[in-house]
Amino acid sequence: MLCDVCDHEMRQVPTDPALQREQVWLCSWCYALTFLGIGPQEVSRPTYEPMRLRWERATGTGLPAGVSHAYGYFGTTLCGVRQDAVSASPYPWVPHWDDACQACKEAAAVIDRRWPVEKRGSNHRVQGRPSPDSDWPPF
Repeated sequence: MLCDVCDHEMRQVPTDPALQREQVWLCSWCYALTFLGIGPQEVSRPTYEPMRLRWERATGTGLPAGVSHAYGYFGTTLCGVRQDAVSASPYPWVPHWDDACQACKEAAAVIDRRWPVEKRGSNHRVQGRPSPDSDWPPF
């Protein structure tokens, strides 16, 4: 599936098996998310959020103490620390805090620049149901 923001390839994010109908897709370039099947045949596309509001703080054993990392999906921080136990916490990652990982800040800034400015408005990403001739994966 191609991203509706930047036309790069998207990857399916593993979800809870109990949510059999829900699919979560992540753009590998601009990190735009698309949710399929939350409601009956519904597509949900969160809009652009600036760096300071976009990322969750990473949590997991083995992450260095005293450094706040941004979670980048698939068990990886934005700066590339990869461990099976790394996941998103319920807390935000704020890039201007003193303990924020510098490499995560740099990666977040690069990803932020990849989201085209003309596609950052709240009305850009259309929500709703896919059309019958859509190429969206089946539910």
